[in-house]
Amino acid sequence: MKRGKKIIFVSHCLLNVNVKVMGLAAHPGAVKELVCFLMDHDTAMVQLPCPESEILGLCRWGHVKDQLAYPFFKNRCRHLLAPFIRQIHMYKENGYLLKGVIGIDGSPSCGVHKTCRSNQWSGDFLDKEDTWKKIQTLEWQADPGIFIEIFQALLMENNLPLDFFAVDESEIDMSLSSLFKTLSPVLKR
Repeated sequence: MKRGKKIIFVSHCLLNVNVKVMGLAAHPGAVKELVCFLMDHDTAMVQLPCPESEILGLCRWGHVKDQLAYPFFKNRCRHLLAPFIRQIHMYKENGYLLKGVIGIDGSPSCGVHKTCRSNQWSGDFLDKEDTWKKIQTLEWQADPGIFIEIFQALLMENNLPLDFFAVDESEIDMSLSSLFKTLSPVLKR
C-alpha cells in the first residue's frame, strides 16, 4: 500500500475559489500551482471549511476582522474546527506527518500573517462621502484572521503544535515562490 502519511491542512478557498467574495478570485477553480506543488511532494491536502461562506453565504460583501470578532462567529468557528482537532489527534496517534496549515493572508478569517481591519467598517452605503471615509480607515495589520486565531488556540489547548504558512494573493507569484522555498524542506522530512 502506497500511503505517504504526509498531510497538510489548507484553507478552503485555496482549493475552491468559488467561496471567495465576488471579484476576489485570482484563479478559475483552485490555486493550481499550490495543488500541483503539494502533489509533487506526495502530500495529502485536507480542506478546511470556510466559515464566511458557511455563516454569511456566497453573496456577501467583503468583511474585516473587526466585524467577525463577535461571539456567534467565534463559536461557529470552534464548532467547524472540532472535527479537524479530532482528525489531527487521530493522525498523530497513527504516525502521520502533519506538515502544517496553509492559510490565505488578507482574509479576515483565514489570514495567517495579515488581515484587514477597521473599527469603522459597518453601516450602510447610502451616503457615498461617508462610505469613502470608511474605506479610508481600512488597513492591513499583522494579525491572524478570526478562524486561524481560533484554530491556533484550539491546537495549543490540545497540545497539537502545527506550523502555519500563508498564500498572499495580492502578490501571488512572489508569495507562492516564497511558500514553496519554505515548504520544500518541510515536506522532504
